[in-house]
Amino acid sequence: MTTILLPFHNSATTIDVAVASIAAQTYPDWELLLIDNASTDGSSAIAHHWAERDQRIRVLHEPRIGIAHALNTGLARAQGTYIARMDADDISHPERLAEQVAYLDAHPRIGVLGTRTSFASTMSEHRGMQAFVQWQNALLSPPEHYVKRFVDAPLAHPTVIFRRELVELHGGYDTGPLPEDHELWLRWMEAGVRFAKLPGELLTWNDHAGRLSRTHANYSVDAFFATKVKYLARWLRRKLHGRPVIVAGTSVLCQERTALLEAEGIAVAAFTDVKGRGVPDRPFVPHLELPPAGEAFVVSFISQRGTGDRIAGFLAGRGLVEGEDFVLAA
Repeated sequence: MTTILLPFHNSATTIDVAVASIAAQTYPDWELLLIDNASTDGSSAIAHHWAERDQRIRVLHEPRIGIAHALNTGLARAQGTYIARMDADDISHPERLAEQVAYLDAHPRIGVLGTRTSFASTMSEHRGMQAFVQWQNALLSPPEHYVKRFVDAPLAHPTVIFRRELVELHGGYDTGPLPEDHELWLRWMEAGVRFAKLPGELLTWNDHAGRLSRTHANYSVDAFFATKVKYLARWLRRKLHGRPVIVAGTSVLCQERTALLEAEGIAVAAFTDVKGRGVPDRPFVPHLELPPAGEAFVVSFISQRGTGDRIAGFLAGRGLVEGEDFVLAA
């Protein structure tokens, strides 16, 4: 059986459609836990109405506001071998669970499985979110998810299904002021869990003004970086084997991120930048004079949209291997 966790807080305008999309799944062996996270509108009544109509649906209550609290409450009550996620403002396509369960059954080495998403937005300016979805949708294999994990969350939280045993082995959601999904992915990947994504767009990701990823401080750029820099530093300590670290990017933002990395105990030997612009009182290596593969490790903190792919292409063209000689971390 698969348990779907759907936390909600004041979602009266969207939860009915979200739950209906689960009720319409072609895969029948599921339970849906609707976790009321201190709602004050009519969403709780809608949830209870669904529970009265379908015995596979239960309503739980978590008074501590915060999606991580709600999800951990759901994990504690889940009965399924697999745990799936769903948000109260998204829509699962009918074949979603059937395809994901079949894949996990056939691929026992995969621990977490997402899907590509269809993007819909009510916002007049949504190019950033759309670009993010396109970036996520391009990552399918375990190596792609692993090597890009320090850029951003490599798969959409409401698309995932994972093996329940992973929670018992590596822990559930961190309830601190951080992006709970990305922290979980980083922690589980650090433990060796393999992630993959189905090529079909099996969930519609609805972007709107009230979405937490747009409004909550836990999902700010600073919160994401503060979370991932700890895992980045731990990974580098295992990876460097005495090689010096060179940071790509000399902007004020890149310098600030370098300071955070150094605060985690990773010494930065030099900076590099295609503009030839150095950092005061720090060694500088022109980008055309970077050491060959195996002699240094390049960490790119440059965050302009589309720049990461160009940096990766340039470094790969010089014989450096992503994940072995360089990593994108912005």
